[in-house]
Amino acid sequence: MALTITIPAELASRLRASAEAEGKDVDAYAIDALHVMSDEDWGYTDDDAYWRELRAHSDEVRRDGGIPLEDVKRWVASWDTENELPPPEPRIKARG
Repeated sequence: MALTITIPAELASRLRASAEAEGKDVDAYAIDALHVMSDEDWGYTDDDAYWRELRAHSDEVRRDGGIPLEDVKRWVASWDTENELPPPEPRIKARG
């Protein structure tokens, strides 16, 4: 079954750019994105459960530490270079 939708120009531009970055045509990229959004069972039956779990993870990172964004950015920037970095390690907060 074919379905045609109209999307805003800005969204179409982002869709094209994302598809190109993945090396896919726009149709294939959009189909993959729709599969992820519609087929994935995230295990939540309501929004409250989702937000409770998200808050619990956030509290854990604040309490125990995590991987700083700057470390992740450096790692990602090193991909496909001669000096690719290993994945960053979590930083454990000092107990005080």
